[in-house]
Amino acid sequence: MPVLFGHRYLALIVVVVLVVFWFFGPQGLQSDGGIHYPRVQGKAFSDVLNSTLGFQEIFVINLPERSDRRDAMTLAAALTRLDVKWIDGIDGKDVPERVLPGDSWDKKISKGNKGSWRAHMNALQRVVQDNLTSALILEDDADWDIRLKEQMQVFAQAARAFTQPAPRTRSTLADTEGRSELSVSQIPINLRSRLTPYGDSWDVLWLGHCGTEFPSASTIVAHKSKTPTMNRVPLLRVTIPSDVTVPDAKHLKAHPFALQDSLAKEYAPHTRVVHASDKTTCTQAYAVSQQGARKLLYQFGLKTLTAGWDLMLGDWCDGLYPRETGNRPVCVTVQPPLFSHHYGKGAASDITAPGGGFVNKDKEMTPYVRLSVRVNMERLVQGVGMGDLIDQWEDAE
Repeated sequence: MPVLFGHRYLALIVVVVLVVFWFFGPQGLQSDGGIHYPRVQGKAFSDVLNSTLGFQEIFVINLPERSDRRDAMTLAAALTRLDVKWIDGIDGKDVPERVLPGDSWDKKISKGNKGSWRAHMNALQRVVQDNLTSALILEDDADWDIRLKEQMQVFAQAARAFTQPAPRTRSTLADTEGRSELSVSQIPINLRSRLTPYGDSWDVLWLGHCGTEFPSASTIVAHKSKTPTMNRVPLLRVTIPSDVTVPDAKHLKAHPFALQDSLAKEYAPHTRVVHASDKTTCTQAYAVSQQGARKLLYQFGLKTLTAGWDLMLGDWCDGLYPRETGNRPVCVTVQPPLFSHHYGKGAASDITAPGGGFVNKDKEMTPYVRLSVRVNMERLVQGVGMGDLIDQWEDAE
């Protein structure tokens, strides 16, 4: 009997250790430090720590001839323990006129816009064809913080205020009249979802962008006048306070694609805000659900091609494409963004600043991202610790 009890006691200890490790143990590069607010606990959010950030797939759009960017993205994904799959980019000259949506036939669509449109449609097509619950779509010049998995865990908790109805109801926390604000710690942990850790009733999670705005009462009036069948715009803001991965306000304003001043004016330093998308531009990173991919593939694969893909996606999220049935799309974004363009001399973005001016190519940098994977790539390849990495947007003393 004493021996049997000993075995059971030992087994119990092993189980407890495994459970503790499951919830609190190291997850890749996050084990040495990271965000100073508590990690979201529970099995529902542990899926965010997997190799696809809790989505079924991560797709990267890449022109085959840009092997430099594919090399860089392959390394960046490996160094942060992500598994990515490739969607070949399309040269606009290889897109026949007859395959374009009908409303583009009398418009001058640039070759660049045609190629980008078709590549993103191919990514959406994969999501629909493979019946994926969700997928994250990245452009090949995207960059992120090495603490991305922890960031995404907390974003998932915040996003559920917009994407997951409360138990025994069809309403989300965002379905309230007027402006409201919650801290991420106030979002109930029991908003359980079946399909994704980010909730079930969403179309687009816009995680990497050049800029966005907070929806306001004037946004509601404008959208009602253009699309009366759409639901109103949620005005809820979910704040993530004391986020040490957010640069100081002076750094937020210093970038070519500066966020609106209201973020720095309205909130304490190191605050990230999750809210409904409004006038969001650039598509460095966005996730789609199965329902969102189907809606987008119908609207833009078959009906509409009038501008650059990011502008059309922004208008769609803003409810500016009237539909005979259905509600306004559920598009949730975050500022500062969690992904951004990487600039520099090698394997970097070709995007220009507003007004056509070029970003300084001599300075390697990524807006809004403090412990950038790309800026720290040489150090990470050499295996240095977290304490020796470059924080490119350090706080003032």
